[in-house]
Amino acid sequence: MKVAIYKIIFFIFLLQFNFQLSSEQLTAHEYVESAHNDILEIIRTKNALFENDPVQFKEEISRALSPIVDFKRISRYVMGKYSKKASFEQLEAFSDVFEKSLLDTYTSTLIEFKDEKINVLDPDKDSRYVDKAIVRIEIVTSSTIYPGKYSMYLDKDNRWKILNINVNGMNLAKIFRTQFYSLMEKNGEDIEKVIVNWAASV
Repeated sequence: MKVAIYKIIFFIFLLQFNFQLSSEQLTAHEYVESAHNDILEIIRTKNALFENDPVQFKEEISRALSPIVDFKRISRYVMGKYSKKASFEQLEAFSDVFEKSLLDTYTSTLIEFKDEKINVLDPDKDSRYVDKAIVRIEIVTSSTIYPGKYSMYLDKDNRWKILNINVNGMNLAKIFRTQFYSLMEKNGEDIEKVIVNWAASV
């Protein structure tokens, strides 16, 4: 189940690839819908690159995700109460390891997404906040439909960024926090050891 959810989450990330419009001109839903229009072509392009040059493929993924997903902010949430005990160097190190672990997990799954479809649902109501939004979606696979949503916010440069993803009732950030806390318990709350061992736990 965990692998399936990771693949779905990665597919959601793909919605954002190569979307060049300035996001401050769009609502979060418009941002997602515009990106969705090009998803099939993007998948075909990335699949070819994955097969021909895996290293460059990973670099492309990294460049695409970095300005879109707030890895640093998510990683702080994953660390939870332990982020207050960590040094600045440890915070930065875990952020880097967290990002790398996700990229390593997701890049190998891209080639599998050729027939899946994502429907962006109309917003239930206007958000009370102009800088925050919940985008609700349906992930349609060959066998089932997964309800999903992701939390987005406008950063200081007025660009929409993904802060968290929920698929079929599973909260991505909370899942990773549970894993982090479990590793802390197993490693005597040694943050350095957890950082080293994080990739193997994902």
